Amino acid sequence: MKHEYFTAPVLALAALFGSSAAQAEITFFNSQATYLAAISAPAVDKLDDLPFWAQGPAYVGRTAGEHSYTAWSVAGPGEDSTLYAAGSSEDSWLSTNQASDFLTFGYFSDKVYGVGGFFFGTDESGAYKAGQTIRLNVLDADGTEELILVNNTTPGSFFGFVSTSRIEVLQVSAVQPNGDFAWVAANDLTLGNVAAVPEPASYALLLTGLGVLGAAAKRRSRA
Repeated sequence: MKHEYFTAPVLALAALFGSSAAQAEITFFNSQATYLAAISAPAVDKLDDLPFWAQGPAYVGRTAGEHSYTAWSVAGPGEDSTLYAAGSSEDSWLSTNQASDFLTFGYFSDKVYGVGGFFFGTDESGAYKAGQTIRLNVLDADGTEELILVNNTTPGSFFGFVSTSRIEVLQVSAVQPNGDFAWVAANDLTLGNVAAVPEPASYALLLTGLGVLGAAAKRRSRA
């Protein structure tokens, strides 16, 4: 798969980590509930504190609970653009200044193995635009990449990725409709760790506990 949507620094990371003998596994979720069940320590950046820029900065540093990340807009390979805040003062959405730009989330803190949020299309004024197709491209620290296209997105469309390796970057963009333009918007970015797997000692304790319960059940049945 080509990495044409990613900036040069991200491609360098892919080359650096892509030599790993065992590749990570990335799972895509289109349900918020199942995504949240697959991660631990979830934290949401609602983005509601964004100012309303006519034309915003090239990038912003953000936090969500114990996690941190950077958001920026990409106009082309190695070319940064500007961000744009859409939505309303009560519910802000992060978007791009140009329709063809790629909204990018990266430089995640070390514990981010899951990234998701609400992604959908807007019009030039930043209002929701029905029927739009959104492109989502994720890359992890092992160089594993996943590209997903989703149709007919709405402000309630949640999409997320969970990897067995740390997430490096998520890039989202609007597929331009014929003879028209659409912008991508992101809301409530949700970051998390991989759901904890019980240690062998925990399994042993669990089996011991089940054995005790089994013995107690037998004693009750005999009584």
